[in-house]
Amino acid sequence: FINIRPYFKLLVITDNQILYFIAFILYVIAVLIDSDNLELFSKPIIIPSIYYFYYISVRGKIDYLFSLSVLSFFIGEILHLISREEFNVSGLVFLLIPYFIVLYFIFQDLVYYLKKKKIKLNTFSFYIIVMLLVYLFFNVLMMMIEENSFEFFIYSLYGILLLLMGVLSFVMLINYNNRTILYTGFMVGCFLLSDLFFVFSKKIPDLLALKMINVTAQELSFFCYISYFVYRTKFKLYGKRDIQD
Repeated sequence: FINIRPYFKLLVITDNQILYFIAFILYVIAVLIDSDNLELFSKPIIIPSIYYFYYISVRGKIDYLFSLSVLSFFIGEILHLISREEFNVSGLVFLLIPYFIVLYFIFQDLVYYLKKKKIKLNTFSFYIIVMLLVYLFFNVLMMMIEENSFEFFIYSLYGILLLLMGVLSFVMLINYNNRTILYTGFMVGCFLLSDLFFVFSKKIPDLLALKMINVTAQELSFFCYISYFVYRTKFKLYGKRDIQD
């Protein structure tokens, strides 16, 4: 597995990241104390602040497909912020679209690394993770089977995409070693936690702890996604294409 300590030694906190973390903390507090006004104030700041960190990190050389995915995340978040009951399905669709894009990026990464080094899948941990993901996929879907057919279809797509992202990212984590892959693992892990506890909190709405884990993982996933793409883009811009960078 990856030794993460050398990577965090180089971590520099920017003003945009500080703004993100302040908005993130305020949003978590808003959910904790059930303050709609504080939630309306803090949540719309989170994604734009961390996206601007990406913009300045890549010196304005943005990826339009990635930017579209971030915009889709933002629209989905705002729709649910306005009214989760009224815009539940449309918000879920907007939050789902980036998952296709993320899976595409992860698949691109794996294809690139396969050209550099063969993968090894004969590890016990790999099969344990695959079985765990498949187990979670079917059990969570069974929990949502009472939803209407279209919503169940959307949740099924979420599960399939997360399953594929989990398997592909874990394949890279156990075979290759760089910052991009490290943040890939963090990103997919946050997606999984967020969506898993979203289902739990939907089924047990009175348990605040479930909702807190859901919103915390969801907002952290945006930071990990942006950080993943910052490193991914920098490797391309500056020619740092070795799998050990």
